[in-house]
Amino acid sequence: MGSHWVFIVKDHKLMGRTIPAMEVLKDRVKNKFWSLSSKARNVKKIKPGDYVLFYITGKDERGFGGYGVIATEPHPVTPEQRFHIVGMPSEAFDYAVDFSEAVVWDKPIALEELGDKLSILKGRRSLKIPFRGSIIKITEEDFQTVIQYEKPP
Repeated sequence: MGSHWVFIVKDHKLMGRTIPAMEVLKDRVKNKFWSLSSKARNVKKIKPGDYVLFYITGKDERGFGGYGVIATEPHPVTPEQRFHIVGMPSEAFDYAVDFSEAVVWDKPIALEELGDKLSILKGRRSLKIPFRGSIIKITEEDFQTVIQYEKPP
C-alpha cells in the first residue's frame, strides 16, 4: 500500500472575487487532477497508488472534504490542465498529479468532530496548525479514521 497524504485547498482569488475552497475542490475532482507547486514540501515523495485526503481551509468552510487515489507521479501541468486552473494561488502552480479515483463528500468533516481520534491532532491546543502548508504526510491509521468517519454507521 502507498503513502497517505493530506492536500490542502484554500479559497482562491480571481479578479477581486473569492472562489470558495469547496468550489475549487469540486473542480479539481471533476477534472481528476490536483495542481501543486514543484517546490512544495513532500511533492517529490508522491507516487502512484498513494492515498490523499482533501482538507478545505476556507473562510466559510473547513474540514476534510473527500479523498483520492494518485494515478501519476508529479509532472509539469499539461496545457489541458492549465485551462482548468482558475484563480490564485493555483495559477502560480507548475506541477500536477492525476487521480485514478477522487470523491468529494456532501459535507466536510470538521477537525473538532475528529478530536483526539487522529494521531496528528493528539495533544494539540490548536487543531489547525498541522494543516498549514499544501501537502501533509499522515499515517494510514489517520487516513482510515477519516474515511470511516465519513461512512454512515
